[in-house]
Amino acid sequence: MDFSLKTRQRKLVEMVRELVNSEIKPHLLSSPAGSGFNWELVRQLAVHNLVCPTVPEEYGGQGLDRLTTALLMEEIAAGHPGVAAVIAATLHAVEPILLAGSEAQKEKFLPALTGKDAGLAAFALTEASGGSDLSIMGTCAVRKESGFYLNGSKDYVINAPVASWISVIAATSREQKKASMRVFLLEQNSKGFNIVKQRETSGLNYAPIGEIKFENVFIEEENVIKGQEAGSGYLLLTQTFDRGRAMVGAISVGIARAALEAALEFAENRVQFGTSIKNHQAIAFSLADMATSVEMARLMTYKACWLIDKGGDYTAASAMAKVVGSETAQQVTYAAADILGARGYEKGSLIEQLVRDARVLSTIEGTNNMQRAVIASQL
Repeated sequence: MDFSLKTRQRKLVEMVRELVNSEIKPHLLSSPAGSGFNWELVRQLAVHNLVCPTVPEEYGGQGLDRLTTALLMEEIAAGHPGVAAVIAATLHAVEPILLAGSEAQKEKFLPALTGKDAGLAAFALTEASGGSDLSIMGTCAVRKESGFYLNGSKDYVINAPVASWISVIAATSREQKKASMRVFLLEQNSKGFNIVKQRETSGLNYAPIGEIKFENVFIEEENVIKGQEAGSGYLLLTQTFDRGRAMVGAISVGIARAALEAALEFAENRVQFGTSIKNHQAIAFSLADMATSVEMARLMTYKACWLIDKGGDYTAASAMAKVVGSETAQQVTYAAADILGARGYEKGSLIEQLVRDARVLSTIEGTNNMQRAVIASQL
């Protein structure tokens, strides 16, 4: 095992950390309430071609592996979790194309996410009637002539209001929904595609989240990612989620690290009973537990990404990284709030923001109970 980073990885981490601290992190708390998404923060990453760094070089991207991407996602999340969520959603939308897309699909959709004017993408799966239970999915695509007509709705889709294109999961048979699933690549300006509601959430305020409705949206055959065998669309979906969960682990580590750093700085400067509270054993032990948990979550995320990059079996490792990472982020942010006392509960404070951002991590990319089911199935 080699835990050292390569020279390029170190330089990328240093560059992104400096960029985030100077240009992105200041907007986490300074933006007016309800101001939401603005392109300027994404543009800061686009200048360095980091909106979707996993896109291969031949399509205009950086071609970064998953471990290097996780390193950068931690840095972004440590400075602004909402921006990290926007980037993660784009990475997630791209995975089906990277895994099973045709050459024509890669040439058409991937370059839109690269370069200084890079756009964003979205991944649409969740529906109002059900999230984890795919057997009750209502969105369906009916084949006609040279393509499909898509009808239904998707909800809580990150980037939906601003995405250049969206990966939509739909069934082509109402009787065999899981076996007939396909990934449909939908362009934002498609006729019959509507954002019917923009969701407001208590965390990740920067990320635009929308409810989508499809009314006889025509999708050409060439924009459908389909396997050669029945059920292969569902397999592609599970592989996409397995990879995406590792990125949730990286975001979790970034949020937890930010909370730990804030708590440590406060504990070093806060004086009670004649000494820094960091010297009080109760605080010192809490900080030690927080640091240990962050490192544990980081290493589990690294392992999951390493397995993905090496072509290993990463299903359980990715689910573990997501469970441990998300729960660590929640525990560490709460522990930081305890150390800061009233300051950690104040509206608009850093810790208050991080607590709210961390809360959603146990839900996205499949709830943690679903992850435990995945892990158990692999034992």
